[in-house]
Amino acid sequence: MTAPARPRYVRRGPARALEARSAKAAIGAALAFRGIANDIRAETLMTDWLELVGPKIAARTRPDGIYDRTLVIEVVSSAWLQELNMLRAQILAGLLERIGQPRLFDELKFKIAGRSRRADVIRPRPRAGAEPPRPMTMPATGLAREKIVREVEAIDDEELRELIARVRIANDK
Repeated sequence: MTAPARPRYVRRGPARALEARSAKAAIGAALAFRGIANDIRAETLMTDWLELVGPKIAARTRPDGIYDRTLVIEVVSSAWLQELNMLRAQILAGLLERIGQPRLFDELKFKIAGRSRRADVIRPRPRAGAEPPRPMTMPATGLAREKIVREVEAIDDEELRELIARVRIANDK
């Protein structure tokens, strides 16, 4: 008499590797098995934006998301929008090279920041217990303004002098 056949075990995760592999490869296999590898790569694009495009462009842009294989990038001004449109091919090639295969997007679209018509824009709510907003201060005028200008004339550095004068005039101090 033979022993009863044991029920076959059905594996629900990614296939086991026959040899040791790096943690990066193991995590990549697990993400691919769950079908979220490209989602993670897209999020990495958002979080690593500074390293991908450099500090000069990153200071004036931010990725909004990938829609229909187009990376939408928000830009601070129309001047930067025009400049980046002229550099579109170079920026696209650099991003695709750094992100690797498979491609997440094929096109770049630049838009002025804050001009979104998307319905899923979430506005942050103020935290409970947050400080009430401070009352607006009136800028210095007349004699008070003249006094501030005279006081900062003693500062040798022109740029610093102008900065201090602007802040003091704006805050009337």
